[in-house]
Amino acid sequence: MAILARRPADNEPVRILVVGVGHLGKNHARVYTELDGVVLEGVLDSSPDQAREIGEKLGVPYFSELTPELLSRIHAASIVTPTPTHAEVASRFIEAGVSVLVEKPMTATTEEGEALCGLAEEAGVTLQVGHIERFNPVVLSAHPFIRDPVYIECDRIHPFSFRSVETSVVLDLMIHDIDIALNLVDSPVVGLDAVGTKVLSETEDLASARLTFENGCTVMVKASRVAIQKSRKMRIFSRDSYLSLDYIAKTGMRMGFKEGFDRKNIDIKEMAKMEADQGSYPLFTKYFSIEQLHVASDEPLKNELKSFLHAVKTGREPVVTGLHGLQAIEIATRIQSKIKEQQGKLGGF
Repeated sequence: MAILARRPADNEPVRILVVGVGHLGKNHARVYTELDGVVLEGVLDSSPDQAREIGEKLGVPYFSELTPELLSRIHAASIVTPTPTHAEVASRFIEAGVSVLVEKPMTATTEEGEALCGLAEEAGVTLQVGHIERFNPVVLSAHPFIRDPVYIECDRIHPFSFRSVETSVVLDLMIHDIDIALNLVDSPVVGLDAVGTKVLSETEDLASARLTFENGCTVMVKASRVAIQKSRKMRIFSRDSYLSLDYIAKTGMRMGFKEGFDRKNIDIKEMAKMEADQGSYPLFTKYFSIEQLHVASDEPLKNELKSFLHAVKTGREPVVTGLHGLQAIEIATRIQSKIKEQQGKLGGF
């Protein structure tokens, strides 16, 4: 397949289309109208009413069908349709030389993901996957301090939204943390255990998994979409430091050993007395330095779309590649298989 990827000239804006303007897609469209160096050529949705509502609100053209003429006008597209349609919709753009940002999960299956990555590579277009948490200022604030993590805990708890119910909580929510863990640890997964259950939908609404990596790191990921309040937290333990991140509060804390710290010199009796007399905080400050991380106020989606536009314009590899998206799907699929195996042993739910 000889396709010349469409990329804007040096001073030309990136011309883009948003496909699917539901809950998330409409925010893609909004952000594009707020960025420099981009022209939102329009929004497209299978629902004419939804397309018109968002198009009129943003003052851009709206469409309910992808025509060859519309396809010929753009350099790139955000694909924000339901997960089962990602592979088919994204392929149509890639085959026309149009770069795509495909929302997570990139595809519904690993087979579709492999095919999409191969198609994008052959066409020479940018394929970025919408793992937005990579661009979260809370996560970015922690990056300079993460060195060889040995244990990571991830909690992602949401109220039931009545969206994405056709997709397991593993692919809907947990995959965010799977992607971050794979990026932070950068080592093959050699062991995996998982449990989960359905509650309100026909797919898993609760899931918990343990990933063991070749380098010895262990990652615990928990996801639920059956809760009253949101909670999104990550705790990262290294040999000489601990990071605690709260996505909702937009805060981060780092605790590290003070210079000269030696476990062998800790007086357990003294520590116990200090905790009894003064509480735990003075105890920790005796041996550890504690600092709050500087978390920028940037909107994660705006960071993500800026990164995508830069990759489209320059032809450089995006921060979250199709291969990254595929690796996350592969682990998520293994987790789902483990859950089904566990349910089978228990006689199902």
